[in-house]
Amino acid sequence: MTAVIALTILLCIYAVGELIAQKTKAVFSTVLGIALMLLAGFWSGLLPRTIIDDAQVTGFGNVIAGLLIVSLGTTIDFAELRRQWKVVVTSLVCLCGAVGAILLIGIPIIGQDMAVAGAPIFAGGSAATLIMTTALEEKGLTLASTFCIVLYVTQKFIGVPIASLLLRRTARQFRDDPKLVAEYSQQQQAGSTAAHGPLQLPPVFARPSVYLAKLGLVAVSAHFLSLLTGGVIHYFVLCLIMGAVFFALGFLEKGILAKTQASGLITFFVTILIFSNLATTTPQQVLSVLPALILSAVCGVAGTLVMGFLCAKLLRFPFGLAVSFGISCTFGFPTTMLIPQEVAEAFGRNEAEKAAILNYLLPKMLTAGFVTVTIASVLIAGVAVRLL
Repeated sequence: MTAVIALTILLCIYAVGELIAQKTKAVFSTVLGIALMLLAGFWSGLLPRTIIDDAQVTGFGNVIAGLLIVSLGTTIDFAELRRQWKVVVTSLVCLCGAVGAILLIGIPIIGQDMAVAGAPIFAGGSAATLIMTTALEEKGLTLASTFCIVLYVTQKFIGVPIASLLLRRTARQFRDDPKLVAEYSQQQQAGSTAAHGPLQLPPVFARPSVYLAKLGLVAVSAHFLSLLTGGVIHYFVLCLIMGAVFFALGFLEKGILAKTQASGLITFFVTILIFSNLATTTPQQVLSVLPALILSAVCGVAGTLVMGFLCAKLLRFPFGLAVSFGISCTFGFPTTMLIPQEVAEAFGRNEAEKAAILNYLLPKMLTAGFVTVTIASVLIAGVAVRLL
């Protein structure tokens, strides 16, 4: 297929996936829509299995992914993480409980490759999925790579109902405490400010081309640092770390990718890259990974529940809130924003109660999702590839 035709078809599939997510308020996610459309096209013969290669996505996507992850690093707000330290601790502990349960129970039952591949995916995030699928394909573990994608596109349906139910219970209890309602109804959400540091460039450099160049320079530094470690620390992990470091030094702007005017195109290439092995996936392979999917989901949720209970007791959090922090790894942003908004609207009997519930839940859920999906999942994936 001609490259421009292949690329246009993939762009249309991506656009439809985003429209579906918008109409369903992200319950039916973009990645799930894309995966289903690609599978339907491949299995029906309507799409050639070479379409992703024909569109030249694979090569460019692998190169550009580092820039995307560097930009993710600039969103790390250390001041907010310090303010929400209980949320950070609870999120990490619950995530470790989920990953530990998948590994301890999964390895004897579904095998080391499948358990090690699935644990970082349950921990959340497209970056972790990209790291794992790339490593698995390099090692020829096609079935494990398919399992990663199936878990990635379905895990939201695991976490969203749990978080929604528990946050509704928490909101009901919160609403019945007049003191808490009075305290939080007056709070305003704190906004993040741009970083200032010794490497901050003058305003004349505030141009899309310069933003892209800066992202590239930081990605290159991460590449060489990864080489210095002998590959022990994955390149994408260092991209995240270096993004945070250079943001703190003032060299990179917060969420810099959005300022490049190329954010949508870069995100498209990286997202489609994740699904590149679906071209060789058969219905039999998808069915064969369902037992591993069910086991990983059950173990992950069980580990989150156990550690959430312990954190709730030790840190004096409501149990439902603690578990919601941990399970946020399965959906991340923007669902971490949408669920508190829906819960506040549903349970607030007046504007003051709605504002109080939102002010109480929203910053915590945003922080939890950021810690699990943006930071922890990438670090876990970087370790997991060494265990394959």
